[in-house]
Amino acid sequence: MNYELFRTFAALIAKKAMEKQQEMSLMKPRSYRSVLIAGFRLYTENFRRLFKASWQMALLYAVACGIFGTLSVIKLPEIVVAIIQQLTVYHGILPEAFIQYLITFAEIMGLLIVAIATLALASATILNKLKEHKETDVISIPPHWFSASPQMMGRSLKGIFFTLLVILIPVILMMLAIAGAEAFSPQFISKHIITLVATFCIGLLIILLLALPLFYVLMKYLMEAPCSYWHTLSSSYSRGMRHWGSLFVVFFVSTLLVEIAALIIMLPAHILSIANQQAQMGVLIGDPLGMPSYMSTLTFITFMLCCFIEFYVSQVMLVHNYYIYGAIESKEQENEQQKLDIQ
Repeated sequence: MNYELFRTFAALIAKKAMEKQQEMSLMKPRSYRSVLIAGFRLYTENFRRLFKASWQMALLYAVACGIFGTLSVIKLPEIVVAIIQQLTVYHGILPEAFIQYLITFAEIMGLLIVAIATLALASATILNKLKEHKETDVISIPPHWFSASPQMMGRSLKGIFFTLLVILIPVILMMLAIAGAEAFSPQFISKHIITLVATFCIGLLIILLLALPLFYVLMKYLMEAPCSYWHTLSSSYSRGMRHWGSLFVVFFVSTLLVEIAALIIMLPAHILSIANQQAQMGVLIGDPLGMPSYMSTLTFITFMLCCFIEFYVSQVMLVHNYYIYGAIESKEQENEQQKLDIQ
């Protein structure tokens, strides 16, 4: 009797586990609300496994952000103050100083690129576990202390780079058009500054709205190797555009929640940044700098810790993108099947 009760109890547990596994399955038509709930649930229930798979690369990303943040917070206000002082005294920028400013700016841009690259590599470790979930409906415990997939890292780097390139091309074209108008008609920008700013902002908003399907394209490219990015873009962008409304709602809600949390997490870094800017601006009116000698070290540690935590908060958006990709794929498959049934 006890043995039969045990078998019944075990069967119920197995049935519930199977139902839960099917509920969290990727390839399933979902509303935007179900996408958000499933994403949060998958991420929170498997956070320890995802953390174990990604903490090394997340730490590398945090170090890159720490260096980038420190150089930006310390050097950029110094450059701004120095330029203002030179314009006041010499009515121009000294050539030697200008070259040094360009070098510093190039270093900051280089560090920004490195930070984006390390973000892609760190996200690739979580993407690798999501791909495992897509194929098996489970996320396993990483077998080794470093179990990143070089193939997924390479595809993540290429995918993010190409996506940014597609978004930046129309922005650069708008800037070139404005520069060309200024070249043909001097003082064109100064005469139409308000119109140009409004037009540029509207154009940028339209570009960002049209770029939403690119996130579906990116996830499809990462989950369905070995197809190329450009082939995926040409064949899947229109499919993403058909589901633009769902993409917009999911990304709007997910981004809003992540940004609110990130604002709180990054608050210490923002406070240090504002304090340094105020100290540098005080130099213009003759006040001493008044910043402690350990300011650089403190800024680096603060940015590194904040960015490490912020990375794991931001990955909620990645999981939501993963589920909206699965929902779109499932809906498209259902539509194709309905067409075949009608024929």
